[in-house]
Amino acid sequence: MPVIVELRLRAERVTRTPYVPSTVQLHGVACALFEGAFSEDHESQSKPFSIWPLTPVADGWLLRAAWLAAGFPQQVLASCGQLRVGPIFCSVTDLAIHPESFTDLADGQPCDGVRLDFRSPVYFSQGGARLITPDPRLIAGSWRRHWNTHADPGLRIPDEDWRTLTQSIRLTEFDLSTEHRDTGYGRTGQGFTGTATLRLDKTAPAETRAQFTALARYATFTGTGAQTTHGFGATAITLISARPRAHADERDPITTPHLAGT
Repeated sequence: MPVIVELRLRAERVTRTPYVPSTVQLHGVACALFEGAFSEDHESQSKPFSIWPLTPVADGWLLRAAWLAAGFPQQVLASCGQLRVGPIFCSVTDLAIHPESFTDLADGQPCDGVRLDFRSPVYFSQGGARLITPDPRLIAGSWRRHWNTHADPGLRIPDEDWRTLTQSIRLTEFDLSTEHRDTGYGRTGQGFTGTATLRLDKTAPAETRAQFTALARYATFTGTGAQTTHGFGATAITLISARPRAHADERDPITTPHLAGT
């Protein structure tokens, strides 16, 4: 089942200037956490995890990563004594694990839309091209790819239902800016950060609303767009409740899990 993992890391040495891990180093942290030192799947191009950029604190970092599939690896618990962030070894001083089954994600109260908070740059890769347009079909499509890869077969969203969903979804608000970040390949790349709101048409069928809600909930695990295994596309959400039209703007927040004191 999908699991959010949060760790508080205490650096064994403090650098003169704050150390900012590269995207490759972030990917290395995620691989160490979920795969361990040796894994037959390390060279796989599709990995069942995501990671957010580390949040600096006085003596180290807060780490937030997510497992996207069934079979949560016990390696995570084995890794929770010490992790290395680039050249810096860190002790794990706190751990929080937040599991949620695909069934629970799919059974949530259907919503009218979702407000997205992109915490790190989002971009999409299509045919080798880098796209930084907040197209609702690209945003939700990146969630669906992970969902259909990892969810139980009976919960996957078939192409016919997906066509109905993409015809019903709209980008209604956004406050986005372009941000540059190293891509891990000796150059920087662009992506968008900020907030955006996706809403469904009033005529969207109940099944479409339920499927959209499941994908939006799953976005807190998967992130959005490309290179989410390297710290891109970190996504927090607030669902917009399905209510009578007079109250359509009322929102029920989905609290992003966090360690105490963060």
